[in-house]
Amino acid sequence: MTSPANIAFGPAARRATAAADARRMADTADNRAKLRADAAKDRLPSAIVDLGADVVLLSGKALETKSRVAKAAGAVLAEGDKVAVDGVEGTVLTTDDGFAEIDASNVIVAIVDSGVDVNHPAFKGRIVGAWNAVTGTTDVSDVVGHGTHVAGIAAGAWGVNANAAGVASNAKIMPIKATNNPRGAFKTSDIAKGIRYAADNGAKVINLSLGGPLWMPSLQDAIQYAESKGVVVIAASGNNGKNKVSYPARFEEAVSVGSSKEGKRSRFSNGGDRLDVSAPGEQILSAVPGGQYGAKSGTSMSSPYVAGAAALVIAQHPDWTPAQVKEHLKRAVNDLGAPGWDVDFGYGEVNLFKAAYGENLPAVHRAPAPPKKSFWERLLGFFGLR
Repeated sequence: MTSPANIAFGPAARRATAAADARRMADTADNRAKLRADAAKDRLPSAIVDLGADVVLLSGKALETKSRVAKAAGAVLAEGDKVAVDGVEGTVLTTDDGFAEIDASNVIVAIVDSGVDVNHPAFKGRIVGAWNAVTGTTDVSDVVGHGTHVAGIAAGAWGVNANAAGVASNAKIMPIKATNNPRGAFKTSDIAKGIRYAADNGAKVINLSLGGPLWMPSLQDAIQYAESKGVVVIAASGNNGKNKVSYPARFEEAVSVGSSKEGKRSRFSNGGDRLDVSAPGEQILSAVPGGQYGAKSGTSMSSPYVAGAAALVIAQHPDWTPAQVKEHLKRAVNDLGAPGWDVDFGYGEVNLFKAAYGENLPAVHRAPAPPKKSFWERLLGFFGLR
């Protein structure tokens, strides 16, 4: 039988309180096993706590726990922490973040990229609709390695490397190869064909870890088409370190994603007026061709993190429109940098716990842009006369 409980935990640097449902049992080996089994299927963040004579399972949407996937900022509940459950102190035995328990098996995440190693153990049994937009065939072999790494971040399973799991680890993956160039150079027409193919074949999320400085109208048309078909498009902001988001992330229809690490904007990450959110993008461990794992950095790694978050949101809200999903992602953030929206982090760094479990999240304030000055005002200002 479960009942509401109040939890307080520390140490002081991470001190926090939370509310959760608690299921208390006598502390026996059998009861610990029962609670572990329940924790593995509750579809929520959870923790098992030793309270001495009793052991208790805590589960709740507000219970942010240590996670291999969520790079949570602030207070998290971790194994070995001392916690007080309704005033009784205990020790955390195990925690889980609940993300792998969310059933995203009906959500297809399309990776429009250099291809995917479809035989990688991280993707076993979850590859659907593979297509080569260049040749019109099903050959999506990845000689570059970029697309495989991106797919692993968005939706890689635990596989043989538990530290390289993807965000939505049971979602379907649609590999769309948009280049046959061994150096990964893309043609806009092939990217656009890949986006339209994904939209017509059941994808709910499209990840675009690619781009450049030029406006590409055919690509914008393809993204608009995908959105009209109920697809959420996520795109990397670019790696020039400038305050100008690259295309196609710059298009209003896409969620543009920059890179962050430990509360700071990555040196290479593009920001600016069209940046929506940021996500971890430095030395991210994920799948690489040949059944192996390796670390890569770039906004290319940040974008699929948010694509995976979108898959978790859609899995729990299948009736939401792309606009609703995008708005939720912009609210499901940790505010970094200047208060509210800013050029370094957009609305903030995506918090997977808020994305997956948050409800009625407050909007992040975005200050209105200052009025543009006329040529004469700028000229007077240049000479210090205004």
